[in-house]
Amino acid sequence: MKFSDILKSASSNLMRNKGRTILTIVAIFIGAFTISLTTGVNIGVNDYIDKQVGSVGGQNQIMIQPKMTGGPSEDGEPQKYDENKKSSSMQQQEALDKKDLEKIKKIDGIKNAEAMKSVSTSYISGENNEKYVFSGMPMVEELNVDLEAGKGLDQKSSEFQINLAPEYVKSLGYKSSEEAIGKTVKIAAPSTATGEEKVIEAKITGVRNTSLIQDGMSLLNHSLVDEISKINEEGLPEAMTGQYGLIMGEMSKDVTKSEIADVKERLDKAGYMGQTVEDQIGMIRNVINAITGVLTMFGAIALLAASFGIINTLYMSVQERTREIGLMKAMGLSSGKVFTIFSVEAALIGFLGSLLGILGAVGAGALINQIAADSFLKSLTGFTLIQFSASSSAVIILVIMGIAFLAGTLPARRAAKLDPIESLRYE
Repeated sequence: MKFSDILKSASSNLMRNKGRTILTIVAIFIGAFTISLTTGVNIGVNDYIDKQVGSVGGQNQIMIQPKMTGGPSEDGEPQKYDENKKSSSMQQQEALDKKDLEKIKKIDGIKNAEAMKSVSTSYISGENNEKYVFSGMPMVEELNVDLEAGKGLDQKSSEFQINLAPEYVKSLGYKSSEEAIGKTVKIAAPSTATGEEKVIEAKITGVRNTSLIQDGMSLLNHSLVDEISKINEEGLPEAMTGQYGLIMGEMSKDVTKSEIADVKERLDKAGYMGQTVEDQIGMIRNVINAITGVLTMFGAIALLAASFGIINTLYMSVQERTREIGLMKAMGLSSGKVFTIFSVEAALIGFLGSLLGILGAVGAGALINQIAADSFLKSLTGFTLIQFSASSSAVIILVIMGIAFLAGTLPARRAAKLDPIESLRYE
């Protein structure tokens, strides 16, 4: 008896009791559907996160700050106040200066480093003269900016330029991102010492796309940052000027995770802490993985229940076909072939259930993606919530077929052990 004959026999035997077989397949369908859909969400979200990291060119960038010293020490005890250390926040943090910049540049693994000034702004106003709370950040070299309209900042220009966050476009009185390009906005910057505000006019050269990274932040070119910083420092003692909020370090473009870890360790020993873009969004990735992991467990529970259905279906089939099995064995069919027939039946049930589950998930995913793109994900360009890969789908089918095969071994073993004479006498 060839394998093709066994496959044909197994297929026809499944249709003897269609109702029972269909119910078992439906149970597997539910598990496969749940696992496929949650796997698709995991792939879709992580793919978008990877695109966001790639779009800013952040794989080899590391943000460097002094170690925070306002909390308890490693042994849990409060730390003594050091009056010789400059503090720039309620949680004590040493400010960075040119000496720190030069020191960081010499750390092994850091190819280049650029200081980012901390700038404080009060509001921004545009076409309609309405004032909105505003915060901007300096544009860093080597970072790519995903723009909805316009162009990037000219870091060498003496003109004050801004890449506006998309949330501000309509609020400032512009009908579209395209209309905002080339327009002038007013940005108020206060003096840290006196609180006196001065207004600066800046040109909108581009409008950013909505992003998970630095969402709601506008980017400022060097000239604009220097001007705002100058206003912020007016009236301050000389010792409190020329300080940086953080330093952006650049590593080699093909840097590995282990090399990044080594750089972080060297920074730590030097009194700094380093954070990559991947570190920033790591929590988002972990939450998504945890949620999809829990949903996958529900799918696994459904598959476990379905495996008992397979055992029951095949046990009933063995009971109903006892005389037939006895006849086949009396005609020379080996116990191994009988075992194979019932095992293949179990694997077929797993294959059909998993295939239908994946096809159902693909259909549901397409519908959900369409609804999401037209509603709550409309502003996130390039975000496909649910994605499927051939490799993950193939793995799901093979795993479920394996589970079904294992579930079918018990009834298959019973069928293989039947005595042909006793089976033929069975009523």
